[in-house]
Amino acid sequence: MVLDDQYNFRLNDYIINRFEPYINWYIENIKISKNNFLAALVVIAVCSLCFTFISKNMSQMTFFQYSFDPTIAIKLGLLASIVLAFLSMFTTYKRIKKCSTAKASLESEHALFSARVTDNSGPNDKSAFDAFVYAVDGIMAATNPEVVIAVSRANALKI
Repeated sequence: MVLDDQYNFRLNDYIINRFEPYINWYIENIKISKNNFLAALVVIAVCSLCFTFISKNMSQMTFFQYSFDPTIAIKLGLLASIVLAFLSMFTTYKRIKKCSTAKASLESEHALFSARVTDNSGPNDKSAFDAFVYAVDGIMAATNPEVVIAVSRANALKI
């Protein structure tokens, strides 16, 4: 099953201008999310260590007419940092999982198209290509429609 020149051109154009930017966007997003995850983990570790080492009370401080122990304020700040870092880790983990799933779906569609295994590929190469485009666009529209817009704008700037 060899695509004729017109469909070969359309396939290469679609792969270069649409499919690869989608995959690259997900790869970059996963890298950034993993770095954010590690940064949140470092914040938790440092704040936890500082929280445990600040144990004795400091001298009283006054702020306007109020007098307070700065140890309590420092511990509350560290505790708030730990809670926010855990929240960041949770949302970053969800983002990594979502991006990895979408990337895997796109790659599996490409593998199924390349092997001509899909049920909806039809009797000829044109219908297989159309089914591939439909599946990729469906995955992107369902997961991240803003990426479709961003890739379209980037392609428009290339022209």
